[in-house]
Amino acid sequence: MRICLISREFPPDTGWGGIATFVHDLALGLTEIGHEVEVFALAADDQEKTVDYQGVTVHRVRWTGLLEDKQRLLTVMPYSHNILKQIIALWQRFVAAHGDKPFDVVEAPEMFAEGLFVATSKVAPLVVRLYTPHFKFIDEKLHNITAAFDHQFIAMLERMTLLSAHLVTSPSEDLADYICRDMNYCRGNLPIVRDPVNTEKFCPEGPVALKHDGRLTVLFAGRLEARKGIYQLIEAVPQVVGAFPNVQFVLVGRDTNTAPAKKSVLAELKASLRHSGCTENVTFIPGVPSAEMPSYFRSADICVVPSLYDNAPFTCIEALSSGRPVIGTSAGGMKEYVVHGKSGLIIPPADTKALVEAILALLKNDALRRSFGQFARAHVLANFDRKEIARQSVELYKIARLNWQANGDLGLYRKGAGNLLAASEQLIASYERMLYDLLYAHSWRFRLSHWFCMVRDRPRLTLAKGLAKVVGVLSRSFGGKSRVLSQLEAAIERKRSTGGS
Repeated sequence: MRICLISREFPPDTGWGGIATFVHDLALGLTEIGHEVEVFALAADDQEKTVDYQGVTVHRVRWTGLLEDKQRLLTVMPYSHNILKQIIALWQRFVAAHGDKPFDVVEAPEMFAEGLFVATSKVAPLVVRLYTPHFKFIDEKLHNITAAFDHQFIAMLERMTLLSAHLVTSPSEDLADYICRDMNYCRGNLPIVRDPVNTEKFCPEGPVALKHDGRLTVLFAGRLEARKGIYQLIEAVPQVVGAFPNVQFVLVGRDTNTAPAKKSVLAELKASLRHSGCTENVTFIPGVPSAEMPSYFRSADICVVPSLYDNAPFTCIEALSSGRPVIGTSAGGMKEYVVHGKSGLIIPPADTKALVEAILALLKNDALRRSFGQFARAHVLANFDRKEIARQSVELYKIARLNWQANGDLGLYRKGAGNLLAASEQLIASYERMLYDLLYAHSWRFRLSHWFCMVRDRPRLTLAKGLAKVVGVLSRSFGGKSRVLSQLEAAIERKRSTGGS
């Protein structure tokens, strides 16, 4: 099959977040089993290019220059302004490639509605992959996302994309159930496709990153933020050390300014450790390239993923693939990847006491750690290897194609893919004009700012407008609108709409 994957993020240029990691491993898995794969992702350096990445064609799309003239939209809806720029850029590049050589199927994440234009035009079969939709972040106030219209607008686009897709897949039963409750979606039409992992890269054999000093190592890998359960882990440290002194905690992940008052989480954690006297028992490593992460998992005796919510974190799957026991929480989909009592332990989220007990249970039992690690590796090889996930995905792509063929002309927009972007830009321009007229009519501050910018940026157009005002006054004084004034106003409107000076 000729397969298109749309994703804002694709490593190494745009990092190794959850979506980027999934698309990376799926793309390579599909290529390894014989399919032609092209990825459309954003360019991190603002340079548009097409490259070969281990057999996958990757289109890096420039997006920063779009919608720059829509300043009212940027002011009122900055989040949506940024997202719209990105999905428009991805669509432009996709539709050109699809026109040259059509794709058999397209897959895109639900987050930020990256498949919106494919969904509304029905130009190709679309599979939407669930990660964690923005509307779930709104509903559950994750990452301090509010229910402001700016965020609700993105949530609406996500739901439109999901409802218009030819197939929706989820990496966990937990997230699938949420989507079905939220959108009244039929659970039988939402198959589970687990997150894949490169089992050759994340394996028990190979170099280790940390020198063994006789202490057992508890490893945490992830961003330092409340949702990852990092505060509960630091709270557990003195209790674990008190009962089992021969332990060190290694925390790998970048700091975030998500503490109260947008302060550093790392600074808060270090202050807590100083207060408990456990500074020497915890090592912080700010960030590690993806290529080096297997050596950190191999250095660990236990991996902890104490998230307050996570759909299906790759750190959990990578640790299991590395043959390490994992302590995870029941919040989200982690409980579907860690087999409780066989490859690790599942505890309630935000339960420091349960976390302490789980860590101590594994620290004190060498045989249990080995048993869990061996089962973890075997379970991953059988269920989560990226070639196996790729094969499952291809079978679902075939179903999506059948759904598309049965309902190919039922898109929300039916005037052709070539006209869709122009219609969208017209809608955005109308909204921008409405905001302009509203602000100009009711705000003298906006008027003064507007005219200052006009004089500075477009002096000739400003002079022409001023002249038109004078001619208009004179025309009304002498009995009506002159032909000269009509021509001048028409010329001003042409210049204004085209951005001329």
